[in-house]
This record gives sequence, structure tokens and C-alpha cells, in this order.
Amino acid sequence: MLSRISAVTGADEVRAMVAAVSHVYAADAVQAYLVRLVAATRCDRDVRLPVSPRGSVALLKACRAAAALDGRDFVTPEDIKTLAGPVLGHRLILTPEAELAGTTPEGVLERILAELTVPQVPQTR
Repeated sequence: MLSRISAVTGADEVRAMVAAVSHVYAADAVQAYLVRLVAATRCDRDVRLPVSPRGSVALLKACRAAAALDGRDFVTPEDIKTLAGPVLGHRLILTPEAELAGTTPEGVLERILAELTVPQVPQTR
């Protein structure tokens, strides 16, 4: 059974895709928006353990990949909004009180995003 499985891509192609994603532009205002989101987890009343700096790096990488998959060479604030929950949700540890109240990490991120001012950035570089 396993002998009939064939590769859908090769290592060189994967390396090329990773390199292409690394060139997707994230404007200073978009990066600052991402940093404000992560920083807000550090003072949120429902958060016991906030998002780490590695989490912010992971979110930026995911946003760059999403932009590339969407055919864009730039990251938008909407990319951050869309991917914040899936990328950062498991990185947040909530207080026991918040968990008992039914709060979710994704809900905390949505609330924080709703409170942040979205930067106005050009849709091209």
C-alpha cells in the first residue's frame, strides 16, 4: 500500500516556496498592529500566560504565507485578524476564572482585535 504513494512535491520546490514567502512585505504599520495585539495579551484580565515573542513571529510568518497563497506580495491587517485565533489561540493560557466563565482564547483575541485601531495601509507596496 505505501509503495503506491508518490510525492506531490520535492524538497527544492518546498525550499523555493519558503523563500518566496519570506519576501512577502509587511508594512511597519501592519507589524506594529501585530505587536499591539500580542502586547495586549500581556495585560488582559482573562489571560494568565500571554502570547510570547515567538508567537508574534509565528503569526507574521503565517500571515506572509496566507498573503502569498492569496496571490499578494504584502500582508494586510485582515490577514492578522483572520489568523490570530488559529495561530495564537493555543498559545494563550487563560485564568481559571475565565475558563469557568466559558471564555476561550479565541474569544479573548477577538475582543482585543475589536478594541485595536486597524492601521490604514496601501494595498500595494
